[in-house]
Amino acid sequence: MPNLKQNLPACVFDGGKLRAFGRLLWAIGVVLAPLASLSLAEVNEAIIAEDAWLDCPAEPTTTLTPFAELLTLKLTEGSAENWAQEITPIGMGSSAGTARLVDAPFGWNAGVRAGVERAGCDDQTSVRLYYTYFGTQATNHAAGEVYSAFLGNFFADNPDGSGFGPKYRSADVEWDVQFHTIDLEFQRTFMISPALTLRPFVGVKSAIIRQDIDSRWYSPIDSGSHVYLFGAATENLKQDFWGIGPSIGVDALIPLSVSPTHSLQAYFTPTAALMYGNWNFSEVYQTDGLTSTTILTPSNIAINSDPIHGAATMLRFALGLSWEQPGSRVTTRVRLGYEAQVWLNQIQFYSYNMGRLNNLMSLQGGVLEIGFSF
Repeated sequence: MPNLKQNLPACVFDGGKLRAFGRLLWAIGVVLAPLASLSLAEVNEAIIAEDAWLDCPAEPTTTLTPFAELLTLKLTEGSAENWAQEITPIGMGSSAGTARLVDAPFGWNAGVRAGVERAGCDDQTSVRLYYTYFGTQATNHAAGEVYSAFLGNFFADNPDGSGFGPKYRSADVEWDVQFHTIDLEFQRTFMISPALTLRPFVGVKSAIIRQDIDSRWYSPIDSGSHVYLFGAATENLKQDFWGIGPSIGVDALIPLSVSPTHSLQAYFTPTAALMYGNWNFSEVYQTDGLTSTTILTPSNIAINSDPIHGAATMLRFALGLSWEQPGSRVTTRVRLGYEAQVWLNQIQFYSYNMGRLNNLMSLQGGVLEIGFSF
């Protein structure tokens, strides 16, 4: 006998209601079987087949997991250790003279990451989209006989570049970094063994990183050929970067404790991205009064640097513990771990005493994630 539902999608109806309706059809079939030349056994066989169809499991559905992460990170930059030098000449308390590089130390700051993950019906494929923000600031003070590492100061009262710019009795710096990234990742799950699951992924990473270096220089020190008339100067340098390109990585999961009520896993996630990057620069040095006895106007010196276009490489590594607790409607996920990022050639501005820079920027610290799967 043909299947009455052979052209209908399976597992999309209420089995209880359809089973009651099936019993009604069975009763009608018993009455009409002689007219259709069917035996009672054939009618029963058809009804049993329909019951088996109604008992099949529900159709798989997709899972949506919004998540948020609290980041506690510390940033390190290769050029921040030399924004100024404190120099003690011979005869000023030292028989040989000394020079101390003055850094801009970044502290620990909070950041956020938020996104959503969608898992497929088979729970083997997923898509993740998330945004990361982190901002930090470094400040420091220098005193004594202070020299600037920035290019604009070199041309103050030295327009032809034949001499040197002024030195100062003290200086301050404020170095701000604003970090934004957006990631889109496509992931596939492979269970290698009961003790290891791998989730390789490919995706697209985009980034915007803005850096503002604001320095203030006080009480220029006169020399034999330079008598300065201003009391203070500022030099503001900006580097703006944006980039976009492919990313690749893998989540490795190792189960530590699994039961019907919870799962605890260790995770390891190495990631790499190669982006097309664009760097733009601006740098301006200004005095608060007349420059010197030879230049009777305030100085306003702009350093024009052409944009740089090229490859930008990022490496990321994360590891930690992941706890999941299923519920009747929602599964809760909590992750606690460590994360490190290295941007290999992020610092590209021109320094007076170091030339064109090509230094890395790194971030490292703790991550706390909370997610809910629906």
